[in-house]
Amino acid sequence: MPAGTVTLTWDPGTKLITAAIAAHGFTPGSHHAIHLHPGTCRDQSQPPSVPFPDISADQSGAVNQTVMSTSAAAGGIPMRSYLNIHLGASAQPGSPKGLGDTPIACADIPAGTPAGGPVILHLLTSPTAARPAQGGATLAYDASAHTLQVEVTATGLPPNSAHAVHIHSGTCEAQGDVVYPLPDLRTDRTGAGSVSTTLSNVNTAPPATGWYVNLHLGPMSQILQGGQPTLMFAPLLCGDLKG
Repeated sequence: MPAGTVTLTWDPGTKLITAAIAAHGFTPGSHHAIHLHPGTCRDQSQPPSVPFPDISADQSGAVNQTVMSTSAAAGGIPMRSYLNIHLGASAQPGSPKGLGDTPIACADIPAGTPAGGPVILHLLTSPTAARPAQGGATLAYDASAHTLQVEVTATGLPPNSAHAVHIHSGTCEAQGDVVYPLPDLRTDRTGAGSVSTTLSNVNTAPPATGWYVNLHLGPMSQILQGGQPTLMFAPLLCGDLKG
C-alpha cells in the first residue's frame, strides 16, 4: 500500500506537467508530498526536479486528484526520472526526524515516453527494502462458541518492529471503521512476524464481503494522537475478506 496510477501530461505552452492521481491505500484524511526526481525508484539519490502541490486522501484513504507542477519542465516529461509520493506533506518532516520524507509509492517513467505524454504510471511500493512486504490473514468462525479465531502473518517488514492490526468494515479501496482491534504484530530480526488471537462474543459470522484486514506502519500506541491518525497510521498491508 498504497496502489493505483498517476497519468502525466505536459503542456508545451505553459511548460508545466499535470499529474492525475487515482490511487487508494493512504491514511484517511492525510496529505502527501509528490515530486519527479532524476534517477529510478531503485536509485533515489537525487533531489526533486519537478515538484507538485501536496495531494490529499479522502476519508476512505483514496486520492482522486489532479495537480499541476509548480515549476516548469522545459523539455517535457523528463526521461530517466521517477515519480515519488512521500509519507508526509511537504511541511511535515515528521518525528522521528525525516519520517515524513519516507517514500511510500513510486513509479519509473518508461523509456520512449513522448515529451507531452500522456503516460500512465503504475504506483508500486518504493523498493527501499531487500524484499517487499507481504502477508496474509486467516479467519475461522465457531458458531457454537461465538468466537472468531484470527491469524495474521507478514514478512518483509522492518526487523524487530511492532505494527497495529485491525479488522475493518469496508474494503482496501474504501477504508472504513474498525470492527475488531487485534494485538500488535511483532517481527523478528528478519522482518517476519505473526499474531494469533481468538475474539469472544462474536455473534454473527464474518460477511462474505465488506471486511478487510489492515496492518499499519506503527504499533497501536503510536498510530493515533488526540483521536487523529499520525504518520505511523499509514497502511502497509491490506487484504479484503473474500469467501
